[in-house]
Amino acid sequence: MRNPKEINIFTLVSLLLIFSEITFGQKLSCKLFFDESTPMINGRTNASSIQPGDTICLTGNWQFLQISYLHGSRKAPIVIINKDSQVHISGFYYGINFDSCSYIKLTGNGLSSIKYGFKIYNINGFGLSIGGLSSDIEVENIEISNTVFIGISAKTDPDTSFTSTRDKYTMRNVAIHDCYFHNIGSEGFYVGSSSYDGVILKYHGKDTLVYPHLIRGVKIYNNRLESTGWDGIQVASADSGCAIYNNFILHDSDSTYWNQMTGILLGGGSNCDCFNNIILDGKGDGIDVFSLGRQKIYNNLIINPGRTYHPDEDFYPYQKHGIYIGNNLTTPNEGYTICYNTIISPKSTGIKFTNLNSKKNLIINNIIINPGSYKTLGQEAFINISEPSIDVTVLNNYLNTDFSQIKFIDPSSYNFDLEPTSPAVNKAISIDGFPLQFDIQNRNRPFAWQNDIGAFECHDSSLIGIPELIPEGNILCKVFPNPSSEDVNIEYSIKNKTNLKISMYDMTGKMIMEPVNSFHLPGFYSKKLSVVILKPGIYSILFQTDQTTITREVLLIPK
Repeated sequence: MRNPKEINIFTLVSLLLIFSEITFGQKLSCKLFFDESTPMINGRTNASSIQPGDTICLTGNWQFLQISYLHGSRKAPIVIINKDSQVHISGFYYGINFDSCSYIKLTGNGLSSIKYGFKIYNINGFGLSIGGLSSDIEVENIEISNTVFIGISAKTDPDTSFTSTRDKYTMRNVAIHDCYFHNIGSEGFYVGSSSYDGVILKYHGKDTLVYPHLIRGVKIYNNRLESTGWDGIQVASADSGCAIYNNFILHDSDSTYWNQMTGILLGGGSNCDCFNNIILDGKGDGIDVFSLGRQKIYNNLIINPGRTYHPDEDFYPYQKHGIYIGNNLTTPNEGYTICYNTIISPKSTGIKFTNLNSKKNLIINNIIINPGSYKTLGQEAFINISEPSIDVTVLNNYLNTDFSQIKFIDPSSYNFDLEPTSPAVNKAISIDGFPLQFDIQNRNRPFAWQNDIGAFECHDSSLIGIPELIPEGNILCKVFPNPSSEDVNIEYSIKNKTNLKISMYDMTGKMIMEPVNSFHLPGFYSKKLSVVILKPGIYSILFQTDQTTITREVLLIPK
C-alpha cells in the first residue's frame, strides 16, 4: 500500500508528466503484421519490403523480439507499434534487441485504453537493448519490470572488430520517454559507455587501448522509475545535445551496490542538462555528476536521498548527498551551474563539491533543508566544498534546518511548493546567460516581478494582484501555458495608468496579431489568444507601456 505521505508527490508527478502528455491510440496503417510466431524481424529477409515511413504492427505474447537491419530516414522513421492488444514479452535473456537499425520509433501507443502498449517483464538480462551500431532510435510508452540486469541499454561496446570505436562510429538521437520501469535488477537506464577514458582489449596477444563511441543527441524525459537495484538513470559518453528532464525516480539503489548508488548519474564524457526531475526516497545520492562541465542542473526536487542507507553511520563510505560533484577531468575552463533545486533532508550534505579541475562553477538560488550532517559539520552540511582552491561561486541559497521557516505548503505530505509569504518568494537573483522561465511544474517564471528560490515558483494570485509589488514604470505579466497548442492566456497587472499595446511576432519579426491597444487604469487584466491556426514555433509577445517594453516568448506545439 502506498505511503500516505507519497500521495501529494504522486499528484505532482502527474502534473509534471501532463506537460507533454501525448494522445494514445494512433491510427494504424500496417505495412507488415507479426505475432509471436516470428520473433525476429529482419530488414534483409522477412521485412525487406519495409521502407522509410512504413509501420510494422505487432500483437501477441512473445519470449523475445530481435529487430535487425531496419532503416528509416530522418523525416520518415519506421514505426513499430502494438495493435489490438498490449504486447507481452517475457522469459528470455532480453526482451527487445535492436541490432544494426536506424531511424526507428518503437511506440506502445497503439490503443487509447492502454498507456504502455509493450509490457516487458521477467527477463533474465536486459529489458530492451539498442546496440549493434544502431542509431536514431525513439522509444515511448513501454513498461519494463522484473529484469535481472538493466531496464534499457543504449550503446555498442567496443570489441576487436573495432567497428564501434570513437573514430569509427557515433550513435545519434536516442530518445526514451513516457516509459514505466520498476523492479529492475541493476540500472534502470544505461545509456552510453561508462568507460569514456578508454578500455583495454586483448588483440593479437597485446593490450590495446580503445575508446568507446560517443552519443550525440540524448533525450530522456517523462519516465517513471520505481525500485531500481542500482542507479535510476545513468548516462555517459553523451558529449552534446543531451537532456534528462521530467522524470520521476522512486527508491533507487535498492541493492546498495557500491559506486552504483544514485538517482541520476551524469557519467564521464557527458554534457547533459538535468532539470525538472523528482528523486524520492532512494538509498543513493540524488544526482551524481562526473561529467565534462558546461551543463546546468536545475529545478530538481530531491527528497530524503540516502536516508535509509546505513542510517546511523554518517561517515565515509556511507555518506549520501543531495547533489554530488565528483573530481574528474572536465572541459578546460568550464564548470557547472547548480541552481533552483530544492533538496530535502539528505542523509549527509545538500551539495557536495569535490571537482578540482572545473572552473567558473555556480551554486545559486537553491533551497536546502535539514541535511543529516548538520550536527557534525554545521553550515558546511548544506553546501560542502571539499577544497578552498575550488573555483565556485556560492550565492543566495536558502539554507535551514527548520521546515517551518521556509513555509512550504505542506511538507508532511511532500508538497514543497511555496506559500506566498515564504522567504524564498521573489528572492532569487539573476544568473548571467541563464534567464530561467519555468519551474519544476513547467509554470512560468517569474510569476510576479522576480523568480523564487528553489524548484517551485509560487503562483498564488495575491502576488501579482497587489499593485504595490510592481516596480515603478513596469507591469507584471505572464503568458501560459507555455508550450501551448490551442490557447495562450495573458495575465498582467499595471501600477500606473498608461497606454498599453500587446502584440505578437513570429521569428521573422512579422507581427501576427495585436490583441490589445488601449488606455489602461491600474489593476489586474487577462486576455485569451487563440493560436490554433498558427504554425508551431517560437513567438514573441511584446507588452509596451508608456514607460517600458517587456518581451515574453511562447512555444507553440502541434495539437
